[in-house]
Amino acid sequence: MHTPTKVAFTCIILATSWIAATPSASQAPQPVTTVVQVTTSTTTTTTTTSAPPLDAACGRWWSLAGDVGFTLSEMPTLDRIIYRESRCDSTQHNPKDPNGGSHGLTQINGFWCQPSRYYPLGYLQTVGVLRDCVDLYDPMTNLRAAHALVTYSRSVGLCSWSQWAWLEDCG
Repeated sequence: MHTPTKVAFTCIILATSWIAATPSASQAPQPVTTVVQVTTSTTTTTTTTSAPPLDAACGRWWSLAGDVGFTLSEMPTLDRIIYRESRCDSTQHNPKDPNGGSHGLTQINGFWCQPSRYYPLGYLQTVGVLRDCVDLYDPMTNLRAAHALVTYSRSVGLCSWSQWAWLEDCG
């Protein structure tokens, strides 16, 4: 679950200048102080996940998945995907999949990190997830990529989990 928190930083700037009026013999220049308040806001996101259920096949990845943006309600589906695709092993590679094979925990297909007509650098590079398909063997990068693909699928009106076609309950 994401909870946006606004944090405000306030900086007070004191500027002092001297009024250059012609002073009389008994009058010295008087300082003028201007107070300027500058406020900058940033939004931070915290993710709360509970401990995975005892029957979770790949529960050790739940916390990391929550950190990259998966919600608690998405974890059981993600757990099934990670288990079926890699047996929870981030080093897995399936060279038989087209477009350079599939990589890592969720077996992201190489198609997503290769140049295409619409994404000359590759989709995952364009959205800032990785630099090269090899990065998909890093569990955090792989889960970020999976989250980016789920988000992409939703944005184009597909089932969230459409990248994993074997998933019967895509919805």
